[in-house]
Amino acid sequence: MSGGVPQGKLARSGVAGLAAMKVGARTLQHKVKRPFLSESKQQEAQLSVHDKNADVLFKALVQLRGTALKVAQMIGMEQGWLPDSYRKELEKSFHQVPPLNRVLVRKAITEALHQPPEKVFAEFETKAFAAASLGQVHKAKVGAQNVAVKVQYPSIHVAIKNDLGLIRGVARGMSNTHLILQSLDEIEARLLEEVDYRNEAQNTHWFKDRVKMEGIRIPAVYDDFSSERVLTTEFIEGGLHLDAWLATKPSQKMRNQVGQRLFDFFGYATHELQCLHADPNPGNYLFHEDGSITVIDFGCVRHVSDRFVQVYSRLVKAYIDDDPSLLFPAYEEIGMNYQHDHEVLYQEVLRGFGQWISEPYKGESFDFSVNADYTKRGKEPMKKMHESIKVDHIAEEFIFHNRTYYGLLQIFEKMGVTVRMSEYLH
Repeated sequence: MSGGVPQGKLARSGVAGLAAMKVGARTLQHKVKRPFLSESKQQEAQLSVHDKNADVLFKALVQLRGTALKVAQMIGMEQGWLPDSYRKELEKSFHQVPPLNRVLVRKAITEALHQPPEKVFAEFETKAFAAASLGQVHKAKVGAQNVAVKVQYPSIHVAIKNDLGLIRGVARGMSNTHLILQSLDEIEARLLEEVDYRNEAQNTHWFKDRVKMEGIRIPAVYDDFSSERVLTTEFIEGGLHLDAWLATKPSQKMRNQVGQRLFDFFGYATHELQCLHADPNPGNYLFHEDGSITVIDFGCVRHVSDRFVQVYSRLVKAYIDDDPSLLFPAYEEIGMNYQHDHEVLYQEVLRGFGQWISEPYKGESFDFSVNADYTKRGKEPMKKMHESIKVDHIAEEFIFHNRTYYGLLQIFEKMGVTVRMSEYLH
């Protein structure tokens, strides 16, 4: 995309409204025609509507970028909630967003680093090699070293509050509105951190200094070539995004090794560092031929408390043991008090959720090729829990911990790997 990003609330609402109007008109047209079609033609027409509406939705989200596209990334990982055509279009937001033109890129770098790119870098490729929700990435050189230069889309930081205001407006009136709004508050806090690339630079340094795990790479940061809106890091050669890596047909042994490394990184970050790389979309992992993984984009991180780590393990163990007498005190310890008869709540709602959530921890390892529908099977108990439970407060650490964990599970399903998970229940 060559134009700028819509900035004002009216302009952004207009983009969303036009997309909604197109989707609604096409859906209505399909409903009018549907009774006059055979069953096979109905299904064919429905798939066509999904494909066309998905294209409209993705193009609108690309135009809005920012928070809107971040939401797209979250939705794209929620396999099973949307028709496949929607999910596949939304998954493009991971690393296939059309870039800004070179004039806007040059202006953004000049404003951020006080010189145009040809004076800052020994070489600078004006065509971006990767683009996502908040910025796009260009290959360049600092001296003889290849670097990756992430340039933030202009005025994205302004758009965040407008976008979240629109999303909050949609959320009002839903069941458990106060919990949804609490979640959006947490998301907004992380996004406001994420648009300041100085935070991402600091986070990347922090993880690189502490993560000394075999097979996990974290790029170095070039501080002198970075600012609030531009981030320059080491360019690590040879990394492929997940789909491209899987297309090389790595062996089952290699896939299992890589999957285990991903989960070990998550387990180490949670239990030892108590700080999560909390944006687990597949575009933030680059896979190498030797089985190593480069972890990129540390804009969204979430520190978790020692209490949360301990309580989370106790919750999973209580579900494994089918013991509500241990479960509810653990929830209460992190401020989640359920307004129900505990025994009734457990038997009617939480028990089914607990059986699902604890399943990967019950054996020595969990085979995601045999259980390729694991996350899909969790939709119903999660939906039932959301609709049935009244709780005054959700532990904020759950919001990004669960998002990260769930994103990894979906990656494991796609890879078809066997992973050891129970060893992280302390």
